[in-house]
Amino acid sequence: MIDSLQIIIVIIIIIVFGVVITYINLKNKIKTPVKAEQNSWKIIEELNSRKKELLKEKEELSFKYSAKSIDDSEYTKVLKYLSTEINKIDESVNQEVSKLTNIQGKDKDTSDLRFKNIKLKGKLSESELEKDNLQIRVKELEEFIKNLQNSGESNVSLEGVSKNKYYEIILAKYKELINSKEQKTISEIKDMVDSEDLTISSIVSKFKPIGYEYSRDYLNTIRKIYNFFKSEINVIKNDLKVLFWLDFNEIIKHKIADEQDISIFLCAIMKSLNDNNAKIYVVLLEDDQTHAFVKTKIKNTYYIFDLTQRVPFDMFKDTDENKLFENYNFLNKKIVKKIYMYDKNDYEDFNKE
Repeated sequence: MIDSLQIIIVIIIIIVFGVVITYINLKNKIKTPVKAEQNSWKIIEELNSRKKELLKEKEELSFKYSAKSIDDSEYTKVLKYLSTEINKIDESVNQEVSKLTNIQGKDKDTSDLRFKNIKLKGKLSESELEKDNLQIRVKELEEFIKNLQNSGESNVSLEGVSKNKYYEIILAKYKELINSKEQKTISEIKDMVDSEDLTISSIVSKFKPIGYEYSRDYLNTIRKIYNFFKSEINVIKNDLKVLFWLDFNEIIKHKIADEQDISIFLCAIMKSLNDNNAKIYVVLLEDDQTHAFVKTKIKNTYYIFDLTQRVPFDMFKDTDENKLFENYNFLNKKIVKKIYMYDKNDYEDFNKE
């Protein structure tokens, strides 16, 4: 009787042990493909993110080539590199898709459908980027057409032409008087870059995130302010030989400024956001005309911000400061030499060098 009971107990223990071992093995078999699938999805997401970055670089390259800030050989070389990298990413995505279909053991029709869905997901970021770029282009074209229409209307209107001529006569007659009143010393010009001005504070507060940190938030914040200026303020080239300064409040109120007014405005905002590298540069171009813009250094990259041309935020940037000045152009005119540079605290006359 005792022997039979012991045998039964041993059999039960063996059965239970077998069930446990089987359960553990089954559980591990289930987990293994799940982890592998999750890993493949993670890789695909990373690849698509990198592809989005490359497409953005391709877009910026197109802008630079259109503005003739890079030559044909450099454009071709960089374009070839970007296209090759994008193709490599597409191939890697296809490989991960094959892994997924093998892991899941789906039939051919289902696998093909998943393959198409994953590729569609990969192209979604590209489509969204193209959509954003298209919206920007459409807006710029609308502004361009609007300006053309306004120009056409003024040309058609004899009264408008006559008024402009009349205003030019008045300005020419009192030009010397205006220039004498608007003349500023170097110290006064530096004081105009006032980062503590109430108008500056008002604008910065609209775009500055809560808990703002320069190293983390500056680039994105100044990009938003730059684009706000580009869309809201009409920046003109002052060809009247009349010296005239607008303060920050007047610029916002009338939505107009010349190149040095807007450069001072933008530089003061950059200073308010703790950018100690921001400076206003006045340069001489190939056509013997002067031009003003803001130059700064953010992390390891130098930028020139030129709102007169209404170009994209990072149109002019380079890790090499000398190359930045060499590649920059205003309406296809290169810089012949730097004339002077200033901000709130500094002023440098390059003619004295």
